[in-house]
Amino acid sequence: MIAHRQCGFGAVLPLAVLATLAGATAAVGQVGPTGRGPDRVLAFPAPVGEERLDVDRGAMGAWHRIRKLATTASLLHVTAHPDDEHAGMLTLASRGWGARTALLSLNRGEAGANAIGPELFDGLGLIRTRELVLSGRYYGLDDLYFTTAVDYGYSKSVDEAFRSWDREAVLEDMVRVIRLNRPLVVVSRFHGSARDGHGHHHAAGLLTPEAVAAAADPTRFPRQIAGEGLRPWWVLRTFRGGLRVDEPHDVEVNATGTSPWLGDTYQRWASRGLGLQRSQTAGRVRTGGGRYLYARLDGTGDGAEATAGVAGSFFEGLDTTLRGLPALLGEAASPEADSLLAELDRLVGAVVETFDFRDPEHAVADLARGLGWVRAAVAALPDAPETRFHLSLKKRQFEDAILAASGTTVSAELAGGPAGRGEAVLTPGQPAAIRLRVEPPEAAEGGFSTWIESRGGETLASSSGVARLPDVLTEPLEVRVPATPAAPYFGRGDVSENHYQVSDSADLHLPWRRPALAAGVELAIGGQTIAHTVPVTAPVSRLPYGSVTRRVETLPALAVSLAPGVGIVPVNGAGGDIDSASERAAASMEVRTRVVANAAPLSATVRLELPEGWTTVPGTPAIVEHDFRGPGEVVDAAFLIAPPAGWRGEEEIAAVARARGTDYRRGYGTIEHRDLPLARLWRPARTTARSVDVARLDGVRVGYVMGVGDEVPSGIEALGATVELLDEAALAELDPAAGTGSGDEAGFHAIVVGTRAYAVREDLVEYNPRLLEYARAGGHVVVLYQTQEYVPSAMAPYPASLPRGAEEVSEEDAPVRLLRPDHPFMAAPNRLAEADFDGWIEQRGSKFFSDWDPAYTPLVETHDTGQAPQEGVWLTAPVGEGRYTYLALALHRQLPYGVPGAYRILSNVLTPRGASAPAPDGDR
Repeated sequence: MIAHRQCGFGAVLPLAVLATLAGATAAVGQVGPTGRGPDRVLAFPAPVGEERLDVDRGAMGAWHRIRKLATTASLLHVTAHPDDEHAGMLTLASRGWGARTALLSLNRGEAGANAIGPELFDGLGLIRTRELVLSGRYYGLDDLYFTTAVDYGYSKSVDEAFRSWDREAVLEDMVRVIRLNRPLVVVSRFHGSARDGHGHHHAAGLLTPEAVAAAADPTRFPRQIAGEGLRPWWVLRTFRGGLRVDEPHDVEVNATGTSPWLGDTYQRWASRGLGLQRSQTAGRVRTGGGRYLYARLDGTGDGAEATAGVAGSFFEGLDTTLRGLPALLGEAASPEADSLLAELDRLVGAVVETFDFRDPEHAVADLARGLGWVRAAVAALPDAPETRFHLSLKKRQFEDAILAASGTTVSAELAGGPAGRGEAVLTPGQPAAIRLRVEPPEAAEGGFSTWIESRGGETLASSSGVARLPDVLTEPLEVRVPATPAAPYFGRGDVSENHYQVSDSADLHLPWRRPALAAGVELAIGGQTIAHTVPVTAPVSRLPYGSVTRRVETLPALAVSLAPGVGIVPVNGAGGDIDSASERAAASMEVRTRVVANAAPLSATVRLELPEGWTTVPGTPAIVEHDFRGPGEVVDAAFLIAPPAGWRGEEEIAAVARARGTDYRRGYGTIEHRDLPLARLWRPARTTARSVDVARLDGVRVGYVMGVGDEVPSGIEALGATVELLDEAALAELDPAAGTGSGDEAGFHAIVVGTRAYAVREDLVEYNPRLLEYARAGGHVVVLYQTQEYVPSAMAPYPASLPRGAEEVSEEDAPVRLLRPDHPFMAAPNRLAEADFDGWIEQRGSKFFSDWDPAYTPLVETHDTGQAPQEGVWLTAPVGEGRYTYLALALHRQLPYGVPGAYRILSNVLTPRGASAPAPDGDR
């Protein structure tokens, strides 16, 4: 009789065929740099220092790992963005059922909002990646993956998503992740229909079953098989979410039950983790929920199998015991392997039954015996590659359980601190001493050996002998730091690109690069040798709050950055060229360099490479020299440059730092937020200079109430105005009647309330009446887009509605119609036209008024495809002697990239004028 295996979507293949396809590559799977097992599986970033949760330490941590030994269940959950995930389901699956759990997010959330800082686009993507890792520690994730697709903003249709993303490229990434991780079950977060709302959600739901089918087909993406050593993989079951409570379903996952070892329900515990994605949640913990409905897609699907009863798990009816693994995967087990796996099931059951939280080490001897049996079973299955793959993962899990139950901990730090500096940074070629601290169990036999390895797995140093137990602090290992890439393995040249380019495929799909330096220890427990590696770290002082533990990075000796990324040169708003000396001086542009020395002492110079005809302004430096005395020293230098007479257009300017005969042309911005690993956003040291026909704001004084953080103040200053950031004390002391619109040095011509300020500034809510008084006394209050914390009927001078689900226009090229072309904001000092909305990035705007008092005048109308016309985008009204404006256009996204129309709009809004004087048509 020919054995068969049931595959996804009802395909039935003979076992002989499966064996032939599986034999396309002889290896069990790609092996990672550490040699510990299949590449990029069980690869969730290892926690360092304070990142390790209490529930994953001690006896509780051992129990969590031991429960994972009793099952071969595994699932991959597919989402579109960080924070989409079914957090309660993942937590129950991992911490409750013991399943191996992985999460695949199609993008890193680069175009979301940011409630914790000024970072947008790629910088925000780095933040949200780290937030998802933090949340994943609560869920108990074993793996986290991303495709190379970039979040370009809210998409209202899947057609728009596939116009922006290369559908085949996204599908190829998803297939690679499935073939790498080889889960038994794939669970889509989304339905794969228009009900998903966001076009990215719809795309994730559509692509998930396609990726499952393609992963099983050896003719799809064959380079993954021939060139990367992967094999086709047949997912046993595929599910989709997004079901409504009244619809048929096959599985209902209930995460509302209480976990005695978490001390909370799975859902509430998961919600605590989800709430730590603060850039999107502002730290709010989402309450409620916990019941998730799913329909199978690989059987009759769409809930038709619900007549047989609704399952409480994706794995119901599957034999996920260790002994059942070969048959589950369609492979034959030798009598020896079958006997070993049966004994393993009994042993793990006994360990679970007798586990003592007061004495977790009591389980070590049995766990070590089980590890030996797993290794023997792998050796006894030479012709069963899929079973060998999954058992190799089980071997890793046994090793981790033994270390946890025995109380073994390993850490590695730079000896004597990080070269005397306050950061965990080394440079290529630098000597470093690394000390391991090993706290071994009493059950350890003999001693242990140690080594230091590079990211690629090269051994840089090893212990000369075997350290005897119970010594816990090793002698430092001396290494010479290798040259390794410091920037992320992914990046793009411009925000208009919707896919990342990959510079190093070794870490492809992982959250970030693996550690530049890792330390390893090998010790024997219960007759079994266990190797364990950890990142090399260093303590970083963050007084008065103590210190934090950081992974050691290798950075170049010098890093040079140039800001702004895009700088504008305002030229005559009437369209004249730069001819006279005075016009040329006024058209000068300031660029700012920042040079960081990661090695010292050294002498360095920094200069600009200017386009032909451009010069530094007389009296300002053309080159800056500096002697760096210590690592970590930073030098900021400003250059004032001017274009040639008559220049218009766009040019590129570069900065070059030189030291020890080497030129450095790249640098980074450091992104640091509470609880998150530090990130660096790398950029070439280049600035684009762009001429913009816009009236300057020389002599104009603007007060700015910063919200979550943005670069609007820099945009205002680029037009020649002076900006003062208004903190709580400044708002409390604001004299509403002083200098409003008069140019008085004590006052402001306008006060701008930054994006989402009402959501994060309680002082703004408290002192909001002062802003209204300021407007009535003759000032101009400009409120940029806000969320529902801003209640215009209570906080603005006239009633209006800003509902929780306020409209937005996500298509950056959506049509725009000027409703009042002759209004002062439209006509002067820059005559605005529809062309001023060309070249916008990501979106037109967000959070529009839905209705408003007749005192407001709407100025523009815009809409996405299929959306009703939106006029609540930009409204203004006279208030007493002054003016109040709500401006929900996405200026904060346009200004950093030099979009001309955004600057022209800003110039018109902030130009002082008799605010209460009517326009030619009047405010109406």
